Order: sequence, then C-alpha cells, then structure tokens
Amino acid sequence: MKYSVIAAAVLCIAVGTPVYSFAAAPCEVVLCMYGKATGNSGGSECRSAERAFFTIVKKNKHGFLPNHTLNARKAFLGECASADPEAVNKILSRFGRVRG
Repeated sequence: MKYSVIAAAVLCIAVGTPVYSFAAAPCEVVLCMYGKATGNSGGSECRSAERAFFTIVKKNKHGFLPNHTLNARKAFLGECASADPEAVNKILSRFGRVRG
C-alpha cells in the first residue's frame, strides 16, 4: 500500500510538470536561415533555429514528401509577421526541399 501511494504521488508530479519547448521562434529561424542562405554563419546562436527548421519534415508510409515539407516550412516561416517575403522565398529556394 505504501509503495502504491508513493508511485501515485510521483506519477501526479510527473504529469503535472510543464514541459518546456526550446524550439526557436519563427522570426529567429528567418533571421538565421536568411543569413545561412546568403553565405553568412550565425554561429552557435543559430543552431537551435537551424535545427527547428530542418526538423520540419513530412513523410508518409512511402517516404519523404518534398512538397508537403516545403509547405510546412513555408507555413512555419510565415508565422513571423515581420519577415520579408523575399527573404522567406530565398530561404525556401535554398533549403526548402532538403531531403529529410
């Protein structure tokens, strides 16, 4: 009985603990990926932004879906209201269909 109460308490604490996401914001991704598309490197500050961009990959049971991946990445970058559409297009033309 004592162990089941302890296990229940630990389970409640684990379920109630918020999970924080360390994913980069869309505007940060636009800034870092535009720099990468133009030949500059953002250094270690841009690693999480690059990772956030390149983890957007759409697949189905047959494999990689390049058009769906492109659309998902475009939608993600579109969440940054202040992003220049020309910059977004440059990013997508350079990195949009990278095979995942």
